[in-house]
Amino acid sequence: MAFSMTAYKSTYELLAAEGFSPEQRLMTRARISTSEKGKRYVLVTNGVEESVVYAVDGNIVKEGQRCDKLVLVKRSAKDAVPEHWTETFVELKGVDAGHAIGQLRETLKNRIFMHPSNDVIRARIVAHSFPSNKSNPVMEKAKQEFRKTFNCDLRGMKSGQEDKL
Repeated sequence: MAFSMTAYKSTYELLAAEGFSPEQRLMTRARISTSEKGKRYVLVTNGVEESVVYAVDGNIVKEGQRCDKLVLVKRSAKDAVPEHWTETFVELKGVDAGHAIGQLRETLKNRIFMHPSNDVIRARIVAHSFPSNKSNPVMEKAKQEFRKTFNCDLRGMKSGQEDKL
């Protein structure tokens, strides 16, 4: 892929130009839901932003470690320049949080997702069950790494638990 970030207003525009079809098209919705193998990620917005969902694994990224989904939410008004987007990377996982962290880390390193319009970057690990205590050293270390390296908020969530924008 030979693309220039400055040639596009957003990651959404870049992905469209590169021929990637979204799993859920760009439209205004108050509740965004995506699932895979019985695990569900739910994002609640205030209902005025446009959002789009892409499958990353096997669609945008076909080799190496990669997360399952990308949710883009446009927070800026129509025709506003520059555009402001929230980029949420989602890994729908059974139990292996360590592997999920690696998948998210490698996805975040991919240049196609590094557009300056993505001023809020989030990563979510969604599992059927997630430890409720904060004493998981692997997860706590990863949260610090993601914040420092990618300016990204990493969180673990239970399947079906609502995430708010």
